[in-house]
Amino acid sequence: MNKVTKKILTLLMAVTLVVGMFTTTYANETKKINVTFAIERFTIGQGFLVEPVTVQVNEGAAAKDVLEEVAKEKNLTINLSSYGYYIDSISYADTGVINIPESIQKMPSIDVDYGYGNQHYDAPTNTSTNALFTDDQKLGSGSYSSLAGWMYTVNNVAPDVAMDSQPVKDGDVIRLQFSVYAGGADLGFVSYYENIESAKLPNKDALTKLVANTPDNPQVVAKAEAIKVLANYDATQEDVDAAYTNLEKVQVTTAEPTTTQKTTLKKASIKSLKNVKGKKVKIKINKVTGAKGYQIKYATNKKFKNCKYKNTKKTTYTLTKLKKKSKCYVKVRAYKKSGNQKVYGKWSSPKSVKIKK
Repeated sequence: MNKVTKKILTLLMAVTLVVGMFTTTYANETKKINVTFAIERFTIGQGFLVEPVTVQVNEGAAAKDVLEEVAKEKNLTINLSSYGYYIDSISYADTGVINIPESIQKMPSIDVDYGYGNQHYDAPTNTSTNALFTDDQKLGSGSYSSLAGWMYTVNNVAPDVAMDSQPVKDGDVIRLQFSVYAGGADLGFVSYYENIESAKLPNKDALTKLVANTPDNPQVVAKAEAIKVLANYDATQEDVDAAYTNLEKVQVTTAEPTTTQKTTLKKASIKSLKNVKGKKVKIKINKVTGAKGYQIKYATNKKFKNCKYKNTKKTTYTLTKLKKKSKCYVKVRAYKKSGNQKVYGKWSSPKSVKIKK
């Protein structure tokens, strides 16, 4: 072997070693994200199959990865359809005792012409039966009505793709929900039937996330009450907001601070509030020392009735999808981590801005 050949081989070995080290380092540094997840059976009065939990997955994961992580942890059997990553049923998910909300029972009948004859469907009642129950107590497509099945939302929006094609990001709220009638119209999803109006349901995402982030503690009655409100199909947005307010009051007291760690944060303040084009509001927050992020509370009335919440790790945030000619009221507060729990500072004084553009 001549000197030139030896040099080339030595160089190749060095490159291989460096690439191998880089690959190993990169693999070990895969970023993790936290996602809130729950499985709900509210339309048949059976509450949660899986109460809200925080799931950690790799950055770049899909909704199916979150589901599979939970299924593994909770020992669930998920039965998929034969035409893609759609949930056909979940084994042992039906208790056999139903209490379908009256508003669903009173939904109109549906007639559909599939080209081979008219099909008639009636809304389910508490005397309806689950044809899948004798097969491992499955709950899924066709349970209690021919138009029933599992559906899901990400941040209170129903994706138009299967769970294996839906990417998730840090902070997302994924809710797998059982629809007992009208293909999701009973869950507030877009109705595909002319005579069926989508149910007007409250946004439960913020409360779902807060429940997931609140440690179990028999003394914290607010968490148990919040779970009851979430599971109540007929709960109003006022009920949900009140449960959120009650539960967030106990966040500091349920934290587990160390003796050397300060758990107090300075009261936050809003630096500026500006309406920008596109019915948006840009918020600038004065930085709070020690804060890991900020929670934003906003509403269209100064009493913050039917308010909404947003979290950000930055001192700027833009609210979107606001109503033109309305007035947007905003409060902010800082938060930090203490043990496994968030600790919040006091709410800022409110500020408001008119949505003109």
